[in-house]
Amino acid sequence: MTDNSGDVATQVTNVFGGEQQLNTMNTDAKRMLADAQAGRWAVDEETGTHLRRAIEQMKERLDGIRPRIYLLQQAPKFGNDDYAKKASAHFLTAMDSDDQSLVQVFTAAVDLLTTLQQAVEIAISKYQVADDAVSETLSTFKDQEPR
Repeated sequence: MTDNSGDVATQVTNVFGGEQQLNTMNTDAKRMLADAQAGRWAVDEETGTHLRRAIEQMKERLDGIRPRIYLLQQAPKFGNDDYAKKASAHFLTAMDSDDQSLVQVFTAAVDLLTTLQQAVEIAISKYQVADDAVSETLSTFKDQEPR
């Protein structure tokens, strides 16, 4: 079995700039979602379309990596002796044991994109609601104009 873990790690790092950057992005995405839900952040349809497209492109890149991430969650076939079993267990621990391991960073990246996607959808809907409210208010003023 070829060890592609470095390859996958490089790809995940290239996509998100490393674990610290990903953590910062996750925090920002959650704040954007909360702001959108509270009506403090809204975007027009055109801007939302660009954001949607960027998020979809990132998701496609991660989908391309996903099969190799799955392989990192499987015990490598090093052999049946005690040393091989320990090495295999160590590999699994290194790849998927805590929030700094590659599999968990990948999962966090997927969650980040899901959060961003939700935030954008809500922000678009909030913009449309606000735009409709402004139009209705202006229409009311127009209807009340003296003739």
